[in-house]
Amino acid sequence: MFVVNGAMVGVFHIGEEFFAIDNRCPHAGASLAGGIIEQETVRCRIHHWKFCIRDGTYLDEDKPRFNARTFPVRVVGDDVQVRL
Repeated sequence: MFVVNGAMVGVFHIGEEFFAIDNRCPHAGASLAGGIIEQETVRCRIHHWKFCIRDGTYLDEDKPRFNARTFPVRVVGDDVQVRL
């Protein structure tokens, strides 16, 4: 988890790519970066809601209002940059 311009952001490294999502679970606000990572998904550590790390989609049900917000990421040299 990182703080970017005051916002808590979960940054994940999958293969050779980086992804950033809002660190707060849309359900209860728990840290997603502190959750259970399984391949390209993360489960909230409190209620185990499952999200796609690539695009923030809530995967347990078709309820788009619970999708996690994602942010564009780019790598410049050794820096991983997140745009809010």
